[in-house]
Amino acid sequence: MLKVFDIIMRLNNIQKVIGMIAFSMMCFSSINTEAQTKHALIVGVSDYGNINEDPNKWSNISGANDVALLSPLFEKQGYKVTTLVDSKATYSNIIGALKKVVKELNNGDIVYLHFSMHGQPFEDLNGDEADGWDEALIPVDAQMQYDEGKYEGKNHLIDDEMEKYIAKIRTRIGIYGELFVVLDACHSGTASRGDDGRIRGVREGFTRSGKDYTPDRSKETNEYFKVSTAKGQSPVTFLEACRSYQQNKEIFDQESKNWYGSLSYYIAKVMKTQQIDKMGKWIETVKTGMAGDRRIRKQNMVIESSK
Repeated sequence: MLKVFDIIMRLNNIQKVIGMIAFSMMCFSSINTEAQTKHALIVGVSDYGNINEDPNKWSNISGANDVALLSPLFEKQGYKVTTLVDSKATYSNIIGALKKVVKELNNGDIVYLHFSMHGQPFEDLNGDEADGWDEALIPVDAQMQYDEGKYEGKNHLIDDEMEKYIAKIRTRIGIYGELFVVLDACHSGTASRGDDGRIRGVREGFTRSGKDYTPDRSKETNEYFKVSTAKGQSPVTFLEACRSYQQNKEIFDQESKNWYGSLSYYIAKVMKTQQIDKMGKWIETVKTGMAGDRRIRKQNMVIESSK
């Protein structure tokens, strides 16, 4: 009888220990969730200073409108928002803002990076691109053409450099964090603007050797790509307004009477009813909205994700 009693008591003690462990894990999870911080860096350029619409300079677009549209929505969802607009959106300021974001991050944080500006193919510097071209975002102080000894691309924000900061962010926020990178730009098209809206990007690549940019469209037919993940890194999702060879057209909003980047516009629409906190339904809703808009029917949103 004593043996049976001892067994019962031991089982009770074991259950108590299990309960204490479960309670501790719940408390830790709660603390971890409460400590989680949301960060958003939103960069947009409208005014490239091209008053006379010189075809050899970057055309003015509506990137600043995207920042004004999105910033209050992210603040409402609890994000700590940093913005860089027009004259503030220089190469050095963007790099400084990325460094600041990295420094402020903790394990489990959510980070959203958004760039609304021109894009351009950039002749590969280190041989890591199969087609010989990197992709570059265009800060307000980047020039369109290579000029030996005067402008050799120092203010272009190349994907190789962006990747360094993205890797640092993913490592800092860890496996329980989440990173989104949104590119409302393009790497082809024309710098013209007409009655049907403005185009972000140019067809000509930035080249030292003078070679032509000729994208192979047959090799880029997918709209979903897998991103690799190193041990300890967070998930990451890239949202891009179009394939690299396509035009990214701005669209006009009848209610506000403003032009917006197509991807920015649909992210804003979705944010009115959905939370931007993890890879999921909201991204598919953005993609579906863009695909159904006849104004941008010739461009395909691209998603790159580690999940």
